[in-house]
This record gives sequence, structure tokens and C-alpha cells, in this order.
Amino acid sequence: MENMKKMAVVAAFAVSLSGFALAQKVFTSVKVPGSSPNSLIGINNEGQVVLNTSSSGTHETSIWSRLSGGQIIALNTTDGSGSGINNVGVVVGAGNPANTKKVQGFVWQSAGGVQWLPSLGGPLSAASGINDAGAVVGLSYTATNAQHAFLWTEAGGTQDLTPDLTSIGGATAVAIDSTNQVVGYYYPNGSQSTIGFLWTQEAGLQNLGPAGTLALAINNSGTVVGQSPVAKGYRHAFSWTANGGMQDLGTLGGAESSALSINNKGWVVGTSLTNNGTGLLHCFLWTASAGMQDFTVLAGLGPNEQTYSAQVNDFGVVAIATNRGGYLLVPKMDATIASSANPSVLGQPVTFTATVASIAGPPPDGEIVEFEVSGQVVGSATLKGGTAQFTTSSIPVGSHVVWVKYAGDANYLAATYTSIAQKVNQ
Repeated sequence: MENMKKMAVVAAFAVSLSGFALAQKVFTSVKVPGSSPNSLIGINNEGQVVLNTSSSGTHETSIWSRLSGGQIIALNTTDGSGSGINNVGVVVGAGNPANTKKVQGFVWQSAGGVQWLPSLGGPLSAASGINDAGAVVGLSYTATNAQHAFLWTEAGGTQDLTPDLTSIGGATAVAIDSTNQVVGYYYPNGSQSTIGFLWTQEAGLQNLGPAGTLALAINNSGTVVGQSPVAKGYRHAFSWTANGGMQDLGTLGGAESSALSINNKGWVVGTSLTNNGTGLLHCFLWTASAGMQDFTVLAGLGPNEQTYSAQVNDFGVVAIATNRGGYLLVPKMDATIASSANPSVLGQPVTFTATVASIAGPPPDGEIVEFEVSGQVVGSATLKGGTAQFTTSSIPVGSHVVWVKYAGDANYLAATYTSIAQKVNQ
């Protein structure tokens, strides 16, 4: 899952939505309490955030949302770190079971608690990604202490995705989509440079990009994003598809960038150097229609905030970890209201039509908006395609301010909008 201040003229609003045409804040920045600076952070489509906190030599993982607050994940260890969360709230990461000093990947769910995943025979493993079916990917050491990429499922156990790999750098699986396509990177035997990969059960390992490429995320359309070398030894964020190949996504004006997450809308978020001379990584949003945009503009982040990790859900909400802690960047909903008869006469039915939208599009169908006339709630209606209507014939004579209130949800913030003055004649 950016609010564009809605213009009175529909055409102007449409232009601004389609191209991020105006340099203005279209996201609201919400502080995530309890998140440590510089730590990993992730988000699912329910607005749940997995975050990591360090204090006094201990490391805790928790789930937090704006609506329900925080919940610490019980891992039976003082050293755990979450790396991802799926849409049913299952968390994966790595920890130290019972403080045994043996790092091991885990799956945690509220119903069953923590499940420590078997390794590929070696003393270390870490889970980094999970899909909604519960398939997990990550890295694991083998019995010969080689680092390999793995796929784990409840039914099939742990599968080695790079069984022939003997290089010192090894392999890491980072993300998995709904069809169990896996992306990551590895050091080919005899090489000191990484290669990005896409793995499928049918075709096995497919190399992505030139030497030095990192594949870091994939969406359900099979679009892969990450970081890949360009001229003069620098690296840029990239997007890859089977039909289109590699696309350089550019930078925010600096020398390097990296794409860290992609949602099913095709929105890409990541980090980039700018040309402001600070050397700090800014968080960016890339879309096919607008290219790369800096969240210092889109969300009003400070120019001296460095972003370390960023994830975007399908509603356009972005979870980021910075040198100043964690934030949610929430698309701002805006609304207009129109009257079917203005002025009207006493007793005449008047239909008010509210339209609610953001850069991410309208809220989900079925959500509620309320209509207020001169401070009194006169009715409510459900949204469909971002539009809701309410008809009343009980407005008294006079001039009245008509408001529309959007209730919000797990992803989007509630908001109230003043729109029109309705005049009712005798």
C-alpha cells in the first residue's frame, strides 16, 4: 500500500493522481513505537508490522498495528530477530533457541507459538521470507559448513535450492511469491561476485543480471526487484520480468540505489543516495507512471533520516526502519462531496455523493463514510469504488456546512473533510 490534496476540478485531481504531478505530501508519517533504529521491519496487508527491539543485551521481536498495539513474540530466547510476516500474521526470522548460541530459523504463529526449522545439516540457519501458504525461504549451513539457500514447507520439509554450491560466499534465498517462486543471490563456484537468482520447482535455478546482482523481492506477477551493477562500478535498483528483462530504475540523483520490496500493484520501494551531499540513503517510491520519488517530499521525512529497510504492502502502506526508528508511511485519503440540489427547498430530497481516494486508489469496498450537516450525523453509507451516497429530506431552512467522515481501517487513517455549504430555502 500518499495523499494528494484533492482538487475541486476532477480533471486536475486525475492528473495529480496518475503522475504524482505535484511535489507535495501524499503520505502521512506514523511513528512505530518500540522499534530500534537501523533494524529490519516488515508489513503485511492487514497493517501488521513485525519489528525488532534491542535493549540491555537482549533482542525482541514483536508484532504491532495501529489498531491493536503491540504483541511480543515469545521465542524462548533473549536473541531473536523477525524478518518477514505474511498476510495471516505468521512471522519468520532467526533466533537462538533456549540461548544455546546456535542461530536457527523459526516460524511463529499466534496459535502454535514458535517452531524452529531444521537446517541442511549445519549449525546455522535463518528464515527471511514467507508466503501466505506458509512456505519459508532463507539460508542454512550444510554439514560441510557451506551456506545454501533453502525452501521449507510443512509437508515437504527443508529443500536445498543450491545443492551443487561449494563457494565460500554461498547462497541466500530472500523472498517467495504465492506460486513458490523464490528469489535471492549466490556466489557461483569460483566467483567472488554475487548473481541474482530466480528458482522454481520446474526449472530450478535461473541467473538474473550480471555479476554483482542481488535479487531481493518478488511479487505475485513474477516481477523481481533488487540491485544490479551499472557503469563505473555503481549499483542501481532494478526491476526484472520474464518478458521485459532487466530495467534500471535509476536513483534519486546520487550514484547508487537498491530496490527492497515490490507489491502486487507493481510499486517498488527501496533506498537511494541523493545529490544533497549528505551521503545518507533516502527511502524512495517507484511507480511505472511517475518513476522514482523521494519520501522526504512524499511523506515529509527529514533530509537527515537514513533508511535501512523498507517494505510495502498491497494497500500502498510502507514500513521503514531509519536511524531515528521505525515509521509507517500511510497514503492520505482525501474526499470530495457533491450535492444533487444546491440550493434546495425545505422537504426536498437531497443526495450527497462522497468520493474518497488516494494515490493508492480508493479504500476497500464496504467501508463506511458518515455524513454530517451542521455538526450532526445525518446518516452513513458504504463505499463502492471509492463512492458513497446518502439521501435526506430533513435538512432545515438555512445555510449548512456539510462534512463527510471516513472511518479508516487497519491500513488507512480516519479523516474528516469539510466540503460544501448546502443552502435550504423555505
